[in-house]
Amino acid sequence: MKTILILFILFISSSNSQIFIDTVFSFTPGTIQFAGQSPEYYPNNIFNSPSIYGTKYIAETRPEEILSIGLNGEIIIGLKNNLIIDKEGADFTIFENAFVNQFNEVMYAEPAIVSVSKDGINYIEFPYDILTLEGLAGTKPTIGANNPFNPLKSGGNAFDLATIGIDSVRYIKIKDITEQILNNSEHPNYDPTLSGFDLDAVAIINHSDYVSSVELISATKDETYFYDLLGNRINNLNNYSGLYFIYSNNNIGKYVK
Repeated sequence: MKTILILFILFISSSNSQIFIDTVFSFTPGTIQFAGQSPEYYPNNIFNSPSIYGTKYIAETRPEEILSIGLNGEIIIGLKNNLIIDKEGADFTIFENAFVNQFNEVMYAEPAIVSVSKDGINYIEFPYDILTLEGLAGTKPTIGANNPFNPLKSGGNAFDLATIGIDSVRYIKIKDITEQILNNSEHPNYDPTLSGFDLDAVAIINHSDYVSSVELISATKDETYFYDLLGNRINNLNNYSGLYFIYSNNNIGKYVK
């Protein structure tokens, strides 16, 4: 047995910059709608700012700007080397191509449940009401000409981690539930042409900086450990891409894969 370093504590400070998601961790397409899913567009079509052409009455539909998740589809997105952190007010905003029907002033909404996770395994769901659409994504138009990091002007659906009592997350899961409206002709937002959530962009208003320092402690075990910069243990290095630390036999190394 040899003494090796297997634990470290990260000191992360908040950042004043504002960014957009940069990673898709998984995507399970639904049915009916498939716009923007081809490699020609995806995933770059969801990594930038929301479409500047989105307005209260006009929905962006170009595949280079939106990704159709489809009925009952699900996508998990987030940040590769940063965390979304809880600060005062909204921490991130999800932009879809919802719009208001000019003829009856009813919102054309294709809603999705939003849940978040620290580890990509255990998710906490934001509370919602399917009748009023409160707490869901895909229920408010994108105002693309405005600052996407100002929820009071940008449109989209803003979420505050304080609502569910969590201080930071890395993963955001978006699960389409449009079918719950399609199956209820009495729903205030019922429309037979609804076809599932379309993701435009996700603005991260509050996020961490990269790791600024690491504190190590020792333990005795004859193994090698791999950790990413956020302190998460990497169980399958073959599926990992990015900067990581390796601990083995009292040696520490920093590698990029």
